[in-house]
Amino acid sequence: MHLPCWLPPSSGLSHTPPCDRIRHSSWRGPGTFYEIFKPFHSCRMQYSSELAGVICLASAAVLSLLAVSFYFRKPSLRLQNYGNTHINGYFGSLLFANGVQSFGTALNFKWVADGGVESGPFCSAQGGIKNGGNIATALWTFILALHLFNLLFLRLKSTRTGFWCTIVGGWGVVIFIVLIGPTVIQRPEKGPYFGISGAWCWITSHYPREQIFLEYFLEYVLAGWCIFLYTFIILRMRGNLVRQDGKWSLRFLPPGESWQLALCRDLIDTVMLQAVQKMVWYPIMYTLLIIPITIARLSQFAGTDVPFWATVLGDVTFNLIGFANVVFLVTMRKLFPDARELPEFSTARKDPRKSLFKAGGITPFTLERSDTAEQFRLHRLAPTESAHSSCRSSIESAEPAQ
Repeated sequence: MHLPCWLPPSSGLSHTPPCDRIRHSSWRGPGTFYEIFKPFHSCRMQYSSELAGVICLASAAVLSLLAVSFYFRKPSLRLQNYGNTHINGYFGSLLFANGVQSFGTALNFKWVADGGVESGPFCSAQGGIKNGGNIATALWTFILALHLFNLLFLRLKSTRTGFWCTIVGGWGVVIFIVLIGPTVIQRPEKGPYFGISGAWCWITSHYPREQIFLEYFLEYVLAGWCIFLYTFIILRMRGNLVRQDGKWSLRFLPPGESWQLALCRDLIDTVMLQAVQKMVWYPIMYTLLIIPITIARLSQFAGTDVPFWATVLGDVTFNLIGFANVVFLVTMRKLFPDARELPEFSTARKDPRKSLFKAGGITPFTLERSDTAEQFRLHRLAPTESAHSSCRSSIESAEPAQ
């Protein structure tokens, strides 16, 4: 059997493998590389391009971290007069998750200073922080969408008890997923759960299924549910999705008849529609930013030799989520109306068409010209009529002479 040209430090040799060799290695089942050799305890960055890539990635994380810090230091950036909806609380949890994610990636500056990655408590901590931040970002994006769905679609009242139960439960789920790896899933023959994964630390390549199902799978499932919820919110607020006699019906009208959809909207729907149409871009933006790194990682799982620059590019876009969320909030918050001018979001929804039908439907009407407007019209046309009369008189007097 052909053996690789490097061995782990446990073999007694001082040679440290390059990070790119570890990054491109993949798990291929029993009897292959990772079953024969123990996990690597360190790796070195042997190319300047690797060093530059890690610096670029850590810098993107710092940019997001600064944006998140700016949000928490500027209360004016939060939505005003929405205290009874808890939107600010859930959005704050989302940005805190972005901050955790960015902090975990910013720890790469240590590996840049050391010239390589070394397994140990610091590496395991970075892997757990990155895993927790990634999962939390996906989870709180979904919870924010679910909160708006309850408010604007179901018209359920948001309570303080429900809010704190959601906060504790949401972060409890994140902590559980992070801890279950090293405490339950980790096996001695596979090595540490959190450890070296390329030029930084994350879930090691010895646990490929966990990399997929305890992170990437959750991210895409939650992002898909977010888009699903926002779509239903918009359809109901526009009037396309209506409930009559306990049954739901979906209708689409041609552009010339779209005015009829307004008959199904109440004040809350009319005012909040524009803001929700913009908020749907949160999960869409999140999905677009995680696509590059997902493609790179899944390609590695399949055994494809992915260039290091492609992995770094995917990770850079992924770690800009916090920065993108803050920028999007700053530009979008102006679309949210003052909640003090609106009824409670839990106000029972009434179908405006019922009152119209009881009154006999919509009666066409015409506008009659007022007396003042008619007098003004006659006064304005008087000089013209006088000129026409003079012209006709001149013509009639000239005809006999001919």
